[in-house]
Amino acid sequence: MEQLISYLNDAGCSADCISEICRLYENGEKEMIVRKLRRHRCTLMNELHESQEKVDRLDFLLRLVSR
Repeated sequence: MEQLISYLNDAGCSADCISEICRLYENGEKEMIVRKLRRHRCTLMNELHESQEKVDRLDFLLRLVSR
């Protein structure tokens, strides 16, 4: 269980999310764990895409100013 908590922390899961997943794990509810992890992954991917858009805009501004 300690390793699971460590991985969830490293993945950026909140304390509430970690508690919920641990509860689900103890109850053997693997499908619900998978759903919750996929939802968290989706959130992280959306944040990644938003950050990439910001970097792209900064790159554009840098090229514009450097001319």
